[in-house]
Amino acid sequence: MREQRMQNMRRAIVCCILFLLLLTTPLGEDKISLDVTKTYTPSQGLIPIEREWAANIVVVGYDQALIDETILLAGLPTTRFYSSELVGITYNIDYNVVYADSSYINDLRQVMLDNSINGSDTGTRLDETALLYQKSHLDEPQRIFYPRSGREIDAYAVEDWLEENPYTAKPNLGYTFYLVNFSEFDSQDHSFEHWYNYHPVDPDTGEDQDWFRLEWDNALNPNVTMDYPFFGGRYNSFVVDPSAHQWYLKWCRIWWSESIVTEYDFWTEDLEDKMSTLNMGVPADVDALNVYLSESIWDPINLLLFPYQHQPASYVASGTLKGLVICMDVAEGTSVESLEWVTDAGMQKAHLEELYPFIDWTVDIEFLDIDEESAWNTLFWMDAYVEPDGTTVVDGYAMFGTIYDAMKSLYTVDDGNINVFGVVFIKKQMEMHAYGRTYTGLGGGGQTVIWKSWDRYYRPDEVTPKDGISSVQLHETMHAVGFHHSWQHEHYSSDFSWGPMGYFAFHNGTSTFDKNWVQGTYLDQMEALLLNEFLVEQADLGASERPETYLAEQQALAVFAKATAFYEEMDWQAAFDALSEASDWMKRMVLSRVDDTPPVIHTYGTNPDEVGTAPFFYSAIVTDDYAGIENVTLYAQVDQGDIHAFPSSNHRGNWSVFVPALGHTTNLTMWLVVHDWGMNSFTGGHVEVFVIPPFSFADLLIPLTIAAGVACSMIGIGVYLMKRKR
Repeated sequence: MREQRMQNMRRAIVCCILFLLLLTTPLGEDKISLDVTKTYTPSQGLIPIEREWAANIVVVGYDQALIDETILLAGLPTTRFYSSELVGITYNIDYNVVYADSSYINDLRQVMLDNSINGSDTGTRLDETALLYQKSHLDEPQRIFYPRSGREIDAYAVEDWLEENPYTAKPNLGYTFYLVNFSEFDSQDHSFEHWYNYHPVDPDTGEDQDWFRLEWDNALNPNVTMDYPFFGGRYNSFVVDPSAHQWYLKWCRIWWSESIVTEYDFWTEDLEDKMSTLNMGVPADVDALNVYLSESIWDPINLLLFPYQHQPASYVASGTLKGLVICMDVAEGTSVESLEWVTDAGMQKAHLEELYPFIDWTVDIEFLDIDEESAWNTLFWMDAYVEPDGTTVVDGYAMFGTIYDAMKSLYTVDDGNINVFGVVFIKKQMEMHAYGRTYTGLGGGGQTVIWKSWDRYYRPDEVTPKDGISSVQLHETMHAVGFHHSWQHEHYSSDFSWGPMGYFAFHNGTSTFDKNWVQGTYLDQMEALLLNEFLVEQADLGASERPETYLAEQQALAVFAKATAFYEEMDWQAAFDALSEASDWMKRMVLSRVDDTPPVIHTYGTNPDEVGTAPFFYSAIVTDDYAGIENVTLYAQVDQGDIHAFPSSNHRGNWSVFVPALGHTTNLTMWLVVHDWGMNSFTGGHVEVFVIPPFSFADLLIPLTIAAGVACSMIGIGVYLMKRKR
């Protein structure tokens, strides 16, 4: 009975507080329905959090009667479970298949036609025979890329149109996936095909990417075009067109063959090829078509939209990237200054802040001459040698480990936050070998190392900058913070995306899929941890707490609800801000139980002491014995009229604020309002100033005018009287 009475008393107090809140809530704010009597249980073990995601699949240009949704959706994830050190994250995924009507198809077709280039030598074809030979003879470079004819469609224009004209309403938390068929653009003999240009550009030079990987980044393979059959990542959408031309999947099938057990038809057969082998009057062939389409959409959905290969974002407070660019040919005439264009700390920081905006990033890039760095010079040549033809060959795996063991700790600290150490070696005629092949860089364990030969930075004239290292550095840094590639063996078509984690092409920045992953999983952990902590503290509340404590409790619940609503709209920054606010209310709830004493203002004053119309500083020494000061605000009232608020900043207990010129005034009244984290406040520090404005001619203008007017009047009257006497 006693416990029931306590609960009733507590609910009565809560109701009173909620009533007061309603009286003070501005009209127009979103209403939040809260069940204040509901019982929550803090979690044991991994703290669970669950989200409901959705994906619309819009089918464009297919006969609806031929689509078997059961087969089409087979193998797509309906749930994902991810775990961090403390939180278990569950994503439930719902799919909604819709079919575009003829009007929408016609409009989309026209957009493609209006934004395309049609002609010869507009694309690239792969010589598979030459590639097979080169793979067996790695020391014999081959020409494997040749120009081809066809229609190049601007993917940006198509993507922008789809974003502005979605066939069905976009899900609040999720993606829109377009499965399209434009076989009508192609000839049956493949002499004329269509594909999409997704505009890969090197971020350091602004050069359109027309090269592919280091083995073919040479004069034998000029002007390689990046022909996309699929694309997405600038918005929350993705387009798959199995009827489009591509060469990358054919390259993957050969180059990674040792790691491939299952080959998929869409790698080498476009939709027309597949349809030519099927009879749509035979049910088994209809099933085969649906399997083909299902396999075509599997990679981007499983590796981009709802990835299984990444780790949840590190739930930390800060990130640091310390980079060294080591120039190795200074003695031969290649100065350090001539290479400072290859990356930029500001660009690196901008990319990381775009990806991971909830933490503070510090980025520092140094350019060094290896001849002036004896430790680095010794380290490099421990795992490198020069072949007779002058090529420097690096054992990348060994050198990466040596740097990690011997050098990383000299440049970064291990404090539980994200600390990435990156090293770039630039030397003419250099190759890095690892795992039996040549690579450009390696990353992992908070470290990245890039070995990129000097000649690959420039166009063939060895003067025009072509390709810096910012995109590669971002790729390796994302490895270091938990990202895997956008591809996995046997699943390569997800590389057709706008992001840095693939092997096909690079873009300036990170994709929406990357950002959604990092920011979403960061917020999953933040909400789960904060809410669990709140529930623990809430369970300890009694029936006779201070009203301020119950107010803080209800405010925290309200803001948690707002955070969830923002998350479900994929408004990550608003969700983060709401969770930060919930954390503040939880802190007030806890400290208001143990601290009911207001803070104290000890001394206060202005600088200069005499305040006039010029700007000045106001400062005060303020303390609080237990909860700590939350904020100090100076209020200034001008001539008993407008009141201005100036938040103060703290420096070792001295709270100060700069007050700008407040205009012409004769009376200025100032006071401080101090709040502590225990929800106690104190008002004091009053200063009232009567301002005597400086003398100016303008101040005399009115009385002089009046006096002159009076004088003129008196003269006039005198003249009049004198005339009357005459």
